[in-house]
Amino acid sequence: HYLRNTYRSFSSVMAGGAIAVFYFTIAFAFHEYQLFTQSAAFIIMIVITAFAVSLSLLYNKPELAVIATIGGFLAPFMVSTDKGNYIVLFTYLSILNVGILCISYFKKWPLLHVLSFFFTLIIYCGWLFEQLIFSSSQLPYKNALLFASIFYGLFLAITLIHNLRNKIPFKAFQFSLMLLVTFSYYAQGMLILGEWDNGNYRGIFTMIMSLINLVLAWY
Repeated sequence: HYLRNTYRSFSSVMAGGAIAVFYFTIAFAFHEYQLFTQSAAFIIMIVITAFAVSLSLLYNKPELAVIATIGGFLAPFMVSTDKGNYIVLFTYLSILNVGILCISYFKKWPLLHVLSFFFTLIIYCGWLFEQLIFSSSQLPYKNALLFASIFYGLFLAITLIHNLRNKIPFKAFQFSLMLLVTFSYYAQGMLILGEWDNGNYRGIFTMIMSLINLVLAWY
């Protein structure tokens, strides 16, 4: 705290290391020593993430926000017991991305957008392909499409909100990220809808996506 102005980078490394130690201490306390229940360990990690995000905004240090983001996405796996509930996991990811959205409103830290998008994409697509290829049970297509839509809306907002708030022109980075977000959501939607009523809703889904992108392109 006292070094934050005179030794900015060094103090960021120190604070980031402390936050990393927090995460792994809770993970070890849960897995190796059973000092907490899974729910308690998970809640503590959410508090650590919120604390790190608050510090990053208070000190205006994107390094801390990056560490908090990585830790936040790793937290569910640090306390995992291989008996996961996808609804709880995706709800947590949605809350985490709402936090990224709040940061994006105040700060322009593009690395956070990229990290949150790719972590969410890897986790969601990993679950989706596991359900489609390896699972013997039917894909919960309604919930799958619901969470994919929530993530799509959040990442569109994350990409747009800072520029809209400050009336800053959009650059190649924002357009590229929007293109990636839209392409990934459209691909996920087509895969999921292929399992729903023999794919009869794919045309409607394509029309809706076309209208959304037409409005964005017009704007």
